[in-house]
Amino acid sequence: MKSSACVRSGHCCKVATCTAGLMHGASPRGCEFLRGDTPGEYECELAATRPDLREVMTIGAGCSSTMFNKDRDLVLKGLAKL
Repeated sequence: MKSSACVRSGHCCKVATCTAGLMHGASPRGCEFLRGDTPGEYECELAATRPDLREVMTIGAGCSSTMFNKDRDLVLKGLAKL
């Protein structure tokens, strides 16, 4: 199954913290390692400081939360206007 591209909406990290986040002390819901102010600009502080974790966290592997993801829809609407 092919994944849709990640648009850095932050949805996944807001809904459930990944295993790497949990192992580094984040709460199970709403990861404290999510950085950024608006959908489309979010990034993971863990991945930024520990590139070796990117593959384990599947960052950049695509979005598996395309349905009912209002932040993703907002980012895509903004990209369509460009």
